[in-house]
Amino acid sequence: MLLSAARNYERRSILSITLLNDVTSFGVLHTPRLSPPYPLVIILHGLASNKMGTKRSYIYLAEELAKIGIATLRVDLPGHGDSEYHLLDFSLEDYKTSVWEIISYAFSQSYTDTENVAIFGSSLGGTLALLNIAAFPKVKSLALWAPTILGALWLQETLSQPKSEVTTKDEEVLYAGVPINKTFCSQFIDLQALQEAHLFSPALSILYMQGQQDSLVSLQHQKLFQEAFINKSNPVDIRTYPNVDHTFACTNTSVFSDLIQWLQCELTPQD
Repeated sequence: MLLSAARNYERRSILSITLLNDVTSFGVLHTPRLSPPYPLVIILHGLASNKMGTKRSYIYLAEELAKIGIATLRVDLPGHGDSEYHLLDFSLEDYKTSVWEIISYAFSQSYTDTENVAIFGSSLGGTLALLNIAAFPKVKSLALWAPTILGALWLQETLSQPKSEVTTKDEEVLYAGVPINKTFCSQFIDLQALQEAHLFSPALSILYMQGQQDSLVSLQHQKLFQEAFINKSNPVDIRTYPNVDHTFACTNTSVFSDLIQWLQCELTPQD
């Protein structure tokens, strides 16, 4: 682990983590300049993205959280960012397992206040968080940005659009111009992100955020999510933002301020 002094309110540590037994990936841990253990947010990025986020949005988020005493761990999924291999090499189940390993890693670290751990998942990262959250009842809070809830619905809506992030070329399936695994595609179509919702901890707080102009994941997914939690005891906060699309990059908008404020209230409650 390589330590660096970033600013007077945070430290950054570059770390290596082995996923799926033999895939070396890398992450960055942001910690406030306080004594550990720290409340921790695990950031899970989307497909064909990386631990930095669009326009370095996850770095900005981690910096702001460090200012209020919250640590952040952001790790590249296999085939993304600085990780070994490529998107073409991994299935949806591989990503699900990798996220399980990342969360387990975070809980095993001495710097983690295991009573105050949250996950922020963006797009596919949010979907992967939902697929894993039942296995981690100690996760206190879950923030989601526009996750896919039902794969079949996503496919139906994508096929009806004149332009799509998903294309084909020479028998390859491309997402945002990058070849992706065909097994991933078939598993994604069968995806039901809330299949284990009945196993979620009833104490888990959830923030679901999405832009009204999202053309990649429709607001119908948000509706399915809302309906699934109508009769559950979980505190659920659903927020929709006008003039915002699927990309989580709006660092100067209420999206960021709302997320930071929510995480602060969840992880550092004031007496």
